[in-house]
Parts: sequence; C-alpha cells; structure tokens
Amino acid sequence: MNNNNDNHHYFIESASHSIQIYSYDTSFWIGIGISLITNLIQSFAMAFQRKSHILNDQIYPRERRKHAFKRPLWVVSFGTYLTANIVGSIFSIGYLPVVILAPIGAMNLVFNAIAARLVLGDPFTRLSIWGTVLISIGALLVGMFGAIQEPNHSLEDLIELYKKPGFIIYFSILESFIFITMICTHYLEYRYNKIEQEQEDLDPPDRKLLGQWINMTDLKTYIGISFGVLSGNVSSQSLLFAKSGLELFILTIVYGQNQLDHVWTWLLVVMTVATAVLQLYYLNKGLRLCDTVILIPLSFCAFNVSCLFNGLVYYDQWDRLRWWQLLCVMLGVVITIGGVICLSWRRGSSGGTTQEETVVAGEGYTILSSSPQEDEQEQEDRTPHRHSSLQPQPNETSRLISRTHKSNVYNSE
Repeated sequence: MNNNNDNHHYFIESASHSIQIYSYDTSFWIGIGISLITNLIQSFAMAFQRKSHILNDQIYPRERRKHAFKRPLWVVSFGTYLTANIVGSIFSIGYLPVVILAPIGAMNLVFNAIAARLVLGDPFTRLSIWGTVLISIGALLVGMFGAIQEPNHSLEDLIELYKKPGFIIYFSILESFIFITMICTHYLEYRYNKIEQEQEDLDPPDRKLLGQWINMTDLKTYIGISFGVLSGNVSSQSLLFAKSGLELFILTIVYGQNQLDHVWTWLLVVMTVATAVLQLYYLNKGLRLCDTVILIPLSFCAFNVSCLFNGLVYYDQWDRLRWWQLLCVMLGVVITIGGVICLSWRRGSSGGTTQEETVVAGEGYTILSSSPQEDEQEQEDRTPHRHSSLQPQPNETSRLISRTHKSNVYNSE
C-alpha cells in the first residue's frame, strides 16, 4: 500500500490490478452535491414534460393539440432537463470516481418516484415503496459492477479498436437490432394513433385490439417502454462516441498530442451529437406514452447493460470483468424489472389509476365512471348535443369529458 497525501488518495496494489480509493476532499463533495442536485432537477423536469404531454393529449379535436415546442411548460422543462444533464455530467466525470456514480444513479430513480408523486399525483402505496426499493437496489448493482475504467487512447488506437472483427460483428448485430426495433415501434405508434383517431367516432369505442388480448392502454404503455429502451441503447452509443472524442481532446489539450487535424476526430463529434439528439427524441416520445415510474428504470437498465457490453467488446475488457461481476449486473437487471412489475401491479390494485388520470383529475377534468351502465346512460344524456365529427367519445386511453372550470375543449361551440 502506497500512501499519497498530496493527491488525497491512495492505491491498494494486488497481483492482478490496482484499486484507487478516494478520500472525501472538497472536490469530492462538490461533485457529489452537484450530481445529486442535477439528478433531482432532471427527475422533476421529466415529470413536468410528462405532465405537458398528458394535458396536451386531452385536447379534442386532435387538430387543436400543440407541438411540444409550442407548449411553454414542455419547453421550460426540457431546457431545464438538458441544462441539468450537461452540468451534472461534467461535474460527475470531472470530480467523481466511476464507483460513486452507481449510488447516484440509484438515487436518481428514487428522485424519479418522488417527482412522479408530487408533480403527477402518482399513487404511493406499499407496492410503490417495495417497487422503488427494488429498482434502487437493482440500479445500484447494475451501476456498481457494470462500470470498468479504461485508460486514454490515441486516434490510431481508437481506429484499430473500431476495426476489430469482433467489434464489427457485435456492432452490426446491435445496430440491426436497434434499427428493426425502431421500425417496429414507429409502426406500432402509427397504428395506435390511427386506431385512436378512428375510435373517436365509435360509440362506444372498441377497447380491445389484436384478437381481444390487448387494449389501447397496454399497447400505449408497451410502445412507450420500447421508445425508452431505444433511448437507453442509443444513449450508450452516444456515451461511447463521446468518451472516444473526449479522449482525443484530452490528449490534444493536456498532453499536447494534437488529434484535431484528423477527419475521424470530427466524425466522432458529429456522431456524438447525432446520437445524443436521437436519444432525447426517443426519451421524449417515451415520456408521452408511458408512466415515468415504469419508463425511466427500464431505460436506465438498457443504458447501463448496453454500456457494459459496448465496453467489453470495443475496449476488449473481458479479462477485467469477473464472472461474479457479470452475475451481479444480470441480477441487478432482474431486480429492477421486478421493481417495475411491482409498480405495474400497484397500478392494477389501485383501480387502474394511471398518471394520466391523476394529472387530468387534478387539473379539473371530470372522469367518467368505469361502470358500463353509467357510461351508456351518460352517452344517452349527451346524444342530443353531440357533434359526431368534432366531439369524440372517451376512449380507453383517457376516459374524460372536459374541464369543469374552463370552456369545453371537446365542443366546437
């Protein structure tokens, strides 16, 4: 063991590798504080984005709905999320060791549950507590045992890594999977939107799809989950490109080895920006369709597992990963999915309450009764005043009438 008081840390030497242990100096606490604060801000920002999507989706006719960039709540929330994400990432990378990032990732999921409760009115039951605990434990395992440090590389080293047959095969399979998933998810979204629009004129709407075994609400959630998983996978690739590009800038600025005169360096920068934008795009689509307490943990798992295997294949880190580490990562994924299932069961045990219903009810909407007989009576009472082309019937996704304290957005009059 070699002490080094000047650098505020020390090393434990072993036969196979060295472990760097950080002491709690000022920079450590700065990094911890800013990372926790920015993660908290991001969680609330995503909750407000979700709320903006929910409220916008309750506007009928559909032509009156606004694009996200024309909604002040969404714009402010998205800008806040993006700023907090950038600031948090900079301080996390600059001030904290990799092993500390795992607990922070777990705390982010706890913040996500708190934001869902305070902003979206998400019901917090005993199953919610168990689900949040399981998700946090799973995220801790995935983040702690799935992170492997890697030294800096020159551009020549990175190009050689990209040329390896193993990486080419792995990357081709991964990209093919992501591309096929993108196509299928976008097609399902297109079908969902088309069916939803067609059912606006049905009285009552057909609540079952695909041979009577899936309804509109479940389909909408599955599509949102798929977008969230896509966001996590694309984000992991963005991180791989960003890490490669950052290494080149470090070599240029810190060590004086100019790497900026190569076209490959700037191609990495372009790919980093492109994948980062695509990741935000899919995350936003997922937030529109799926509850945050389900979407964010699954996206988190997809991101971390993808990062792990990207590093194993790209940097050839197989000799640095023990079998029990990989087992802990897989166990963490299973535990996280178990937590998400708990949250889904909680939704069923609370009468099917979703974030959509709690948000619109809190904003002053009237929710129709779940009784078919009462729905039929309500339909008969409104029949003389209904405009079939402009006043759609409540569907499975959101069985709402209108605000009680503002003008009726469902009526053209």
